[in-house]
Amino acid sequence: MADHYDQKILALLVDDARLSVSDISRQVNLSRSAVTERIRRMEDNRTITGYHAHTSISKEDGVTAYLALTFRPLSCDLVQPLIDAIPEVKLAHSISGDLDLLLLVQANSMTRLNVIRSEMDSWPNLNKIVTHMCLANRLDRW
Repeated sequence: MADHYDQKILALLVDDARLSVSDISRQVNLSRSAVTERIRRMEDNRTITGYHAHTSISKEDGVTAYLALTFRPLSCDLVQPLIDAIPEVKLAHSISGDLDLLLLVQANSMTRLNVIRSEMDSWPNLNKIVTHMCLANRLDRW
């Protein structure tokens, strides 16, 4: 179970995964070896699953949309390889309720988003796709 030191270390790494162990140790008041050991333990128990570089597509250069998909019958597992093959898909969640799958797509143009959306029409058991365009980013803690 994560204690308050682990939680502080995680919060710092989520905010900036490039922080050095020395910087983290100063901010949480632990030795570098203690911080290193805590990070290693969190990696081993899969609390930390990776370190990522996040990219941003500016409003002028790209579009962001959520695509809500419904399948009849349900076939999210069948489309997983198809999702994986589209680098513009940034998040994919199976969800409960009227929808089966929610995708966050960041494309460099409306034309590319339309191509992606058209390719999805051939996915197995696809019943419906609803596209929700993102107008403004209000909060991003990823």
